[in-house]
Amino acid sequence: MGCVTGKRQYDTQSQAEEALIETRGRFVFREGSGPIDVYQCDDCGYWHFTSKGTVSDLLKKADTKKQISDQQEAQFWERKFRSR
Repeated sequence: MGCVTGKRQYDTQSQAEEALIETRGRFVFREGSGPIDVYQCDDCGYWHFTSKGTVSDLLKKADTKKQISDQQEAQFWERKFRSR
C-alpha cells in the first residue's frame, strides 16, 4: 500500500539513505534541487526523500561525496558508450 504523499517508501532510514546516495549519483541535479535528506513519514511510518530543509550530514561527508562523484562519472561514460 502506498503513502498518501505518493512518495516512494523505504522500510528503514538506512535503506532510504543508501537510495538517496544512489539517486544523487545516478542523476545530476541543479544546485539547490533534488533530494537532500530522508525523513520518517508521519502518515505511513516509512522513510522518504525530501528536497526541503538542510542537506543531510551524510551527503556532506567526503567519502559520500566521492561515492556520488564516482557514480556520476560512471553514468557519464555509460551513456557515452551507449550512444555510439
